[in-house]
Amino acid sequence: MRVTHIYHSGFAVELPACTLLFDWYTGELPRIRRDLPLVVLVSHGHSDHYGQCIWPLREQFPDVRYVLDKGVAADAPSGARVTAVEPHESYELRLGATGGTAPSSLFVESLESNDEGVAFLARACGTSIYFSGDLNSWQWRRPAEQNAASEKFFRTELSRIASGPVDLAFVPLDPRLADPAAGIAAFMDVVGARAIFPMHYRDDAAAARALMSDARLAPYAGITHFEDVCELL
Repeated sequence: MRVTHIYHSGFAVELPACTLLFDWYTGELPRIRRDLPLVVLVSHGHSDHYGQCIWPLREQFPDVRYVLDKGVAADAPSGARVTAVEPHESYELRLGATGGTAPSSLFVESLESNDEGVAFLARACGTSIYFSGDLNSWQWRRPAEQNAASEKFFRTELSRIASGPVDLAFVPLDPRLADPAAGIAAFMDVVGARAIFPMHYRDDAAAARALMSDARLAPYAGITHFEDVCELL
């Protein structure tokens, strides 16, 4: 599979039978195969996770599906193939046979965000993918009890998928936070992943990379990816 970090929390995950596009709102798309289904997933409606640019994809790709937080789904144009998602639900999308591939399914579970919208656990082609959206241990510079509540909420939601590890985990590593490493540390403690893709750092890639020196994250340096394009077996 190939994972492309487009910008901020926007990623494309190219699998053998489909491509998944997460929270794309800006930046140039990679060269995605047009003979495979494209599934566009949007966790919530914040302007750094959702943009109108997702809708013209229907004119560029023959088979486009949308898996959208219900608030974003309300913005969908007529004729778009939309699955509106609410927290704590499970969904199955049957993907047609294209490009010489056999029919397959995409299974999606949704978690509730402690900011807005949902997080996704997606399974397709034998690969499990966790995408956090804005669900995180948000450790801002604020009263300690609010940060403790955020950590507790995050861990409680993750416990719903604690049968991991997952194959790919996309989790915020935001240098603006008072404790940026808390989210990935909690995720690896509760769920675990074979590959970690930090996100939500905009143009601060250098600052995000530097955070890997945190003692809680250092053990995962070998499976953490900041590359623009990552090829995985």
